[in-house]
Amino acid sequence: MSASSFFGKKGTSPTSFYFRVMFEGRSDMHSSFQEVSGLKLELGIAELQEDRDTNFIHAVPTKPTYSNLILKRCLEPNPALNSWCKDAFENFNVDPKNIRISVLGTARTALVSWEVQGVYPISWELVKMDHSSNEPAIETMELKYRNFKKSM
Repeated sequence: MSASSFFGKKGTSPTSFYFRVMFEGRSDMHSSFQEVSGLKLELGIAELQEDRDTNFIHAVPTKPTYSNLILKRCLEPNPALNSWCKDAFENFNVDPKNIRISVLGTARTALVSWEVQGVYPISWELVKMDHSSNEPAIETMELKYRNFKKSM
C-alpha cells in the first residue's frame, strides 16, 4: 500500500485543515479539533533465544499495541462530551464509544477518515491561561482505544 493511499486521496496534500470527530449514535457529542495525534499501530516484539548453547536470538512479532489518542481544541461548551468525560472521571463509569476522525479540507469536505473503536477518556487538561495573553484557552483530551482502521 502506498503512503498516499493510506493517508488520503492520491495527489491530495492538505495545507489547511482541521479535524471532525463524530461519535457513533451520539450526534450531540460531535466536535471539531485543531490537532489530533496518537493514531499509531506498532507490532510488539518478543525475543526468543534459540537454545542455551548459542547466542542467537529470534525477534518474533506479537500482538499490536496502540498509542493513546490526543485531541486538542479551543475550549468550547459541549455538554454531552463533557458529561461523558465527567462520568468516566468522577463516577468511574467508563462507556467506550466508536468514533470517526475525518481530516477536513478548506471546503469542509472529508479528505480521509479513520474509524476508531472502543474509545474512552483517560485524561483532560486545560493549558495554562494567562490574563495578559490573547491566546485562546486550549483543552486537551487523551483517549484510550481498542483499534482503528482507515475508512476512506
